Amino acid sequence: MRLLILGLGTAGSKIADAIIKPSETSSRCSSLNAIAVDNDPDVLERLVNINEEAKYYFPKDDIESPELLTTRFTIDEVQAKLKSFDTGTHDAILLCAGLGGGLISLVPHLVALIRETMLEPVFALVTIPTEEEGEERLVRSIKNLQMIRSLLDGVIVFDNQLWLDKVRGELEENQFQKGTSISDKFWIPGTPEKTGVEPFDLVNRHIARRIRLLINAGEIQKGIPQTVLDSREVLNTIYGMSLITIGLAEEKLPETNRIDFFRKGEESRVGRQERAARIVKLAEKAVFRDISAYCDFSTARKALILLSGPEEELSMKGYMAVRKWIDESIDGYEMRSGDNPISSRHGGYVSVLIVFAGLREITRVQELSERYHLNNDE
Repeated sequence: MRLLILGLGTAGSKIADAIIKPSETSSRCSSLNAIAVDNDPDVLERLVNINEEAKYYFPKDDIESPELLTTRFTIDEVQAKLKSFDTGTHDAILLCAGLGGGLISLVPHLVALIRETMLEPVFALVTIPTEEEGEERLVRSIKNLQMIRSLLDGVIVFDNQLWLDKVRGELEENQFQKGTSISDKFWIPGTPEKTGVEPFDLVNRHIARRIRLLINAGEIQKGIPQTVLDSREVLNTIYGMSLITIGLAEEKLPETNRIDFFRKGEESRVGRQERAARIVKLAEKAVFRDISAYCDFSTARKALILLSGPEEELSMKGYMAVRKWIDESIDGYEMRSGDNPISSRHGGYVSVLIVFAGLREITRVQELSERYHLNNDE
């Protein structure tokens, strides 16, 4: 999929930078372009994947007078950058932003500029703040979501509270398994300074992983999928669907040896059943645990399923079972699905990605709306 990504604010810029990070293992030919707009020059400087000429410094954090935006040089530069792309260059535009940040106030004006310049659908990927970020940001996030929903062709929601708790657990588990040595506790002069992984950066990697899998669906590849899922079907699933969530569960495959390779042709029905059970288990995990934001998925109007992994590990039996389950569970009638076979050399994992679109509500959004007595109707 050809995607133009606009990162707004610190959160949005970092997410955009993570999404367009080149993959060392993929043989895809996706066309990704990204623009970052932020009020923190240090954040812009640390973005490693977005081109320098596509980074724009916006000097004000909270936009109180949107009507004055046209006088600001940053917006003029962004508009000129948008016009530099030929019509039809991209399949869609994706705005990335934190709902509690100040620069999300740019969305109405930017969407208006995009609609004037480009014909592609415009989606947003937004994050809900954590509790520790304070009530002011939480209230602002709900109001901002109300503001942007009607302006966009779809809003993909990630709950930072949910995912921050998850990644902190991951980091603690990894540290416990690795153990702590003296060299981990102290920095030794003359050695590289130790830099740990920031929890929010790890959250951004989870977000980027989901978007990259969707982008890669249907692109040129060496493996031939049994059920093709192209970019048009991805866009048809989310277009005009307002609230969207994405679940993704993955399992790392054990290392195979030559004996295993020669035995594949003689695999027993037990092995086939295990592969099918793995697909079903991963689908359940994607829906109930590793979803971008908890929701009542039975209210979804559309859904999409994408299986990825080595071709010999993708079970058609498991695939059909998951498709039947999701198809019978959602409120709507549009169900799309496909597989994305990857060479064993490029991917030692099996993954199940599930998109729910047209949801009536996101659980945490509803909870925050009720807590602060905010009407969250679209």
